[in-house]
Amino acid sequence: MTVKVFRRPGSVLEGVASAVEMQLLNFALLPAQALPLSAALQLGRAVGRGAAAALPKYRHRAEEQLRTAFPEKPETWVQKTAVACFEHFGQLAVEMIKMPRFAKSRRWAQVVSVPSEKPMLELLRQRKGAIWLTGHLGNWELAAQWAGRHDLELTSIAHQSRNPRIHERMQREREARGHTTVRMEGAFRELIRALRRGAMVALLTDRNPRDTGMIVPFFGRDILTVTTPALLSCATGAPIVPFACLRNGWAFRYTLHFGDPIWPDPAAPREAEVARITRASAAALEAHIRMAPEQWQWMHRRWKITPGGRVRAGLAPAEGAVPATAGR
Repeated sequence: MTVKVFRRPGSVLEGVASAVEMQLLNFALLPAQALPLSAALQLGRAVGRGAAAALPKYRHRAEEQLRTAFPEKPETWVQKTAVACFEHFGQLAVEMIKMPRFAKSRRWAQVVSVPSEKPMLELLRQRKGAIWLTGHLGNWELAAQWAGRHDLELTSIAHQSRNPRIHERMQREREARGHTTVRMEGAFRELIRALRRGAMVALLTDRNPRDTGMIVPFFGRDILTVTTPALLSCATGAPIVPFACLRNGWAFRYTLHFGDPIWPDPAAPREAEVARITRASAAALEAHIRMAPEQWQWMHRRWKITPGGRVRAGLAPAEGAVPATAGR
């Protein structure tokens, strides 16, 4: 009840709560901002390990999903990888704070290598638009800096934070890293416009949708997956470009990997083409996760399908094994 009172839109208490929350965030960021990079990264990993110990529910969920996705791996690997996942996101938080705004700097090559940079730039500079596709994997924000380094227009959806002060700060940080955002309301039309003027659209598609999408395979299990990237591709002819910016070890060193572009077939039936592209996109994300499984969000209930999602996907409401009727 207290939270609802403080979160009442437009109330004085909401403004006070937002200001206090912002100050607490600034205070929490001070150690990472003050420490040298190597020490700050170690602090981030330590906080991640602490979270793994303090949040057994989420650690056990990560272990459970890792066992299912990697049945061939021993239990010691499962437990170690689950903790490493928490360490990764602890370090990632520090990297976001310490990440230098150096899209045009010579320091870029010291942090990020891009093996397939030349062919990707050739594709993107055709100005036909492209849909960048990844998940909460590695350090996805560094890809925006790569785009800014090469003066490429990048657009993404801005998910509204409950705290407007934090939301504004995140917006400023994204703009400083070289990309623009659009609001969730009416986002599809805005993304269509961006693609038609030759811009890139970046989407994270590994969250569990509430009531939209179709069922496709992911790590050997059926999963409800958003079809927005496929719909955008079919509507504009822009290819989907799977990517992942994966850390090399525990240092602040990354490799930006690009998968093969997924092109829409304008002659194919729209429904079948949306299903094909969605399956191919999920397979590409899975391939990138397998390259560094500890850098993905295994604590998220990705395989949970809400009742609304089951209805939209044509699935039976009962629990247990359910036949997939879409995306096949």
